Amino acid sequence: MSHDRLQGSTGADPADVVMDPAEKSAIAHHTAQLLIGAGRSDADAGTLNKLVAFADENGLDTVADLWADAHPVSLPGALWRLYLVKAALTDNPSDFSRVFARGVEELNTIDAAVVGAPNPLQPEEFVKVLDGILRGAFRGDLALALERASAVATAISAGVISLAPDSDEHAHDLSSRSLRWSVIGEELRACAKHASSATLT
Repeated sequence: MSHDRLQGSTGADPADVVMDPAEKSAIAHHTAQLLIGAGRSDADAGTLNKLVAFADENGLDTVADLWADAHPVSLPGALWRLYLVKAALTDNPSDFSRVFARGVEELNTIDAAVVGAPNPLQPEEFVKVLDGILRGAFRGDLALALERASAVATAISAGVISLAPDSDEHAHDLSSRSLRWSVIGEELRACAKHASSATLT
């Protein structure tokens, strides 16, 4: 499927018309707490693997229906962005691992070590990094996982914009993609700050 969901979820579900926004928000927060709680209360490998693969097994649209409308700086908003980043980047790990590496080179403020990425970075290692970020979130290291995901998104943003030519029909598209990754990076960073002070709910 296309991962232009970075632009936001489109299309209306009839249930959205009749469901009270407060009720939908309560469901989003409750399900997010359940998933986070499952990882912390029973952190065996099998459970963690299921949580990491939650979006793969249930579909990104299902996760979007649960959490995409949640406030960006909230627990469901944070989990939605973590799953979205993983889904978008593992769709083409070969290209995105190169874009990420290029972004790290472009930015003096981001070290690949922040996200636990080896140098040089191979596509299969990049997928492991993304899985590791999600696994860390459910293992109890939510603030660190969000900070790592923010660094990934920021590096992707820098890598994408570095590919934009000075004058080309694709330059606007690349600039827009870079901006969306930058926004996600900022939102994840804000979530990480709240998680570190135990105020991300």
